[in-house]
Formats: sequence, C-alpha cells, structure tokens
Amino acid sequence: MELRTFGDTGLEVTTLGYGAMALRRVDESQAEQLLNAVLDGGVNFIDTAPDYGASEDLIGKFIAHRRDEYFLATKCGCNVPRPDDADAPKHIWTGEQLRHNIEHSLRRLQTNYVDVWQIHSANPGDLVDTDVIETMKAIQDEGKVRHIAVSMAGSSEGYGYVQLRKYLDWDAFEAIQVWYSAVIRYSERAISKAAAKGWGTIIRGLVRQPYDVTLEEGFERANLDELRAPDESRTRFLIRFAISHPDLHTAIIGTTSLDHLAENFAAVEAGPLSGDVLLEARQRLSKAGFTVGMT
Repeated sequence: MELRTFGDTGLEVTTLGYGAMALRRVDESQAEQLLNAVLDGGVNFIDTAPDYGASEDLIGKFIAHRRDEYFLATKCGCNVPRPDDADAPKHIWTGEQLRHNIEHSLRRLQTNYVDVWQIHSANPGDLVDTDVIETMKAIQDEGKVRHIAVSMAGSSEGYGYVQLRKYLDWDAFEAIQVWYSAVIRYSERAISKAAAKGWGTIIRGLVRQPYDVTLEEGFERANLDELRAPDESRTRFLIRFAISHPDLHTAIIGTTSLDHLAENFAAVEAGPLSGDVLLEARQRLSKAGFTVGMT
C-alpha cells in the first residue's frame, strides 16, 4: 500500500487508514477480525477517541501485541467516562481533563504512548485562556504523545472548514483532521495550506453521506457516473477522487464489514484518478455547486 509522508513528523503513513469509531457497532469477535484484517491488509494508521464507545478497549485487547505495526491516533478533551447527567458537556477544555484523558486512553489502548493526539472538535475560541496547549506540550515532553494535532468538528457548517481556516494561524499543531470528499470540498485549499505548514493531514468523510446532500444527488448533479471506469463502483470512485488530493496524507474510513474493507483496499490499490479525469470531475463538481473555500 502506498505510503505518504505525514507532514514534518517523520511518520510514513498508508494512504488508507482505519476509522475505529466504527467499532462502536460491533461485538468483540467482529472487532478482533476487523482490526487484524486492517493490519493484515497493510494499513498502518488507526484513528480512535475516548468517546467512541469501546473502541479504545477493543484496539488494546486485540492488537496491542502488534503495536509496532501501526501508528495510533486518539483524541482529548472528551468527557469520559460520561456522567449520567444529561446536561453534562461532551468536552471539557482544561489541562486536568487532558491529563485524565491520556492516562485513561493509554490504559484502554494497552500502550505507553500514542503517535498523534488530537484536540477533539474544539473551536479555537474554546481554548483561549485555557491551559490545554500547555498541557498537551507537557505530556508530549513526557513521551506519552509523539505529535500534537487538532480534529475538526463535522458539522454541516463547512464540515470543519470554518475551524480549520482559523487554526491555520496557529503554530501549536503538527497535524489536522478534517472532512473532505468529492461533495464536501470546502477544505480542499485549506488542506494544502496545512500541508505547506508542515502539518500531517488526516481526511475523513470521503465516502460518508453528508448532512445537506446525498452522495447519489452529488453523482447525478455533476454527472460523475460518466467518469467512472468500467465496473468501478461509486464508492471506489469517491475514494480515488479523495486520494488524488496531493496533500492528503492518510484517509480514514470506518467500516464494520470485511467485504467493504476489501473494497477499500482495492480502491486504494487502483490509485488516484488520472489527471484528466480528476480535472474534469472537479470542473463538473464546481459547476454543480460543490465549491471550494477560498482559504
């Protein structure tokens, strides 16, 4: 599987990563099969979070013994274990909470460090006058975290683009995670700006249904089916479109199906779209209203 350099971190990550949020929907037997199939297929980047149900526990239980085969990304700020209080916040932006998060995650993941530690969905304003960045750097200095990052929220308001545009002025991070797909192109230029800063780029949502349009509508409005190779599924086309972005480093896709996982492998092995097909696809998408943010 193709490797891409993850910004200035020195990590060489596979173009296809695994989004372990999907593990919330499987039992232990399925999780064991999926996680080992991910690694057996050559994927070396796994993304999770404390609030993805049992995801961290399952990773620790079933592939901690293969820790040298993959880079591990998780998140912080999560209010986990979540109180029963319905009004309890999903995230808490204090150094104390981050300390709790990393110790909790390391125990669950059965490891003594994570490779990429991401702020989970905070707006930049949430972090002003907090000790969050200071605490992240201190924990990094302790060796429990190798690289500091931020994961954008997935709301329909730009699918993280609005946040990313602001974070591009920060110097605290080494990587970012944001939505990007053929029909969610807001961050297309911003991803390149992040890469130009030396940040690693983690992309999600490349085959997921957006909030404001269906994938089917996207294909029909932009006549993308005309650009698919013979016998190429829409899913494969979407994956190939996303990995054609020159500044995408790893694209995480979550699945609970071994068949879908195999299809994802095949799509990445087919490689990026040819230059002329990619150019035509982008032109059609722009004409159909799937525009790119100006950043």
